[in-house]
Amino acid sequence: MTAGLLALTASACSPAEPKAEAAKSQAVAPVEVEVYRIEQRQQAGVLRASGLLAYKSETPLSFGAPGMIETLLVDDGARVRVGQTLATLRRTSVGADPAESEVVRQTAQQTFDRVSRLHAAGAASQADLDNARLALERAREIVSVVAPANGVILRRDAERGQMVTAGQAILQLGEERTGIIVRAQLSSVDVAQVHVGDVTQVKIPGRDNRTGKVSQISPKMAANMGSFEVEVRLDDPKDLKSGEVAEVLIAAKPVPGQVERTAYLIPAISLIDARSDQGMVYVVDAAGKAARRSIQTEGVTDAGVVVISGLQPGEAIITRGASMVRDGDTVKFRKE
Repeated sequence: MTAGLLALTASACSPAEPKAEAAKSQAVAPVEVEVYRIEQRQQAGVLRASGLLAYKSETPLSFGAPGMIETLLVDDGARVRVGQTLATLRRTSVGADPAESEVVRQTAQQTFDRVSRLHAAGAASQADLDNARLALERAREIVSVVAPANGVILRRDAERGQMVTAGQAILQLGEERTGIIVRAQLSSVDVAQVHVGDVTQVKIPGRDNRTGKVSQISPKMAANMGSFEVEVRLDDPKDLKSGEVAEVLIAAKPVPGQVERTAYLIPAISLIDARSDQGMVYVVDAAGKAARRSIQTEGVTDAGVVVISGLQPGEAIITRGASMVRDGDTVKFRKE
């Protein structure tokens, strides 16, 4: 009977052993994560920043009166010349009586012609001429939008037959005369090393490298960004398009007495905690284990978070999957 009881006990315990082993194996399975390999982004004498290409002047165009768009003669990407008619509109507020409206238009035209002659002779002021021109525009039944400069249509925001209000943008014009620039972001420490006129190299994916110069530095920090905008004017903007991503390398002049330092850019998703200029990330060591590490940060750019202390080139930090990891966990790279 004792032997039978032992046999029964053994048979009852045996099936549980594989389950326990499976549970144990599952508990120690590596967590699958994505990582970002640290690379040097800034070093003494050269500052790097990312930004977008844009025309220095990107002008919204609109009608000065409400009405229905009769013609819209250009589309996205069209190149236009100064004075070219781009769209026309039939006013809806000229007047209900056609005969009365015609009299108003004729009177406004005669007044404008008379004031123009007086202005040319020095007998009327510029304000008188502007007022006469405005009255004529208000009296016209058909109103036009003309190109104020040579350029390219960046965006069309309306269609033929659409009702629009006075001042509602229907087109956006990139003016060629103002040139193409890069608007990039720099931290408060780095911007102190940059001056108007500094030489830059501009790298644009899929294109040859371009050169340029710093043309303007914002005197005020961008709201909620912790960085300053720096404007770089390109020497050769040929064939470039507004909205392309660019990386700018600035030959900066270090501030006298400032300690040379190295900074890195990391994806914002890698931060598991951030307070003021401090943050926490998980670094994967040589044994494949996640180690929680404190870092010092300095602002945010379009390319990521600027880190000035706590990381070294070549180290891998966890990006996606960081929320699933605990200090000391074994991890497996999903992709690098």
